[in-house]
Amino acid sequence: MAFYINDCLVSWNSQKQKTVALSSCEAEFMAATAAACQAMWLRSLLGELTGKESNTVKLFVDNRSTIALIKNPVFQGRSKHIDTRFHFIRERVEGGQIIVEFVRTDEQRADSLMKALPAVKLATMRHMLGVRNVGSHPD
Repeated sequence: MAFYINDCLVSWNSQKQKTVALSSCEAEFMAATAAACQAMWLRSLLGELTGKESNTVKLFVDNRSTIALIKNPVFQGRSKHIDTRFHFIRERVEGGQIIVEFVRTDEQRADSLMKALPAVKLATMRHMLGVRNVGSHPD
């Protein structure tokens, strides 16, 4: 996951999931929930620092099935085996604190934090993340 405030990368994280998922949709759902928790904490911190209520958080997910699972409680049958703590994201979406949007996999900036990529693709993704070479430090 990678978090931005006004197009500036302020926080990022890449870690192995602690729970086994039965499908890629379920794995993405769990990852989106972890990102939502972190986003809500960052939103709260920003509000405390600025004294203003922060805007709605946009969460970009590259799996349409996951987005459908997050937005539509009708899919409860498909997700009833998922631990209830992962349904936090649904509450935040329903409450309007988080908006979930689709992003194509090749535009998913955080993928460079967890996938082995060819050098050219890695350079493109680093640029998309906002990572820049600031030159070497003098010795």
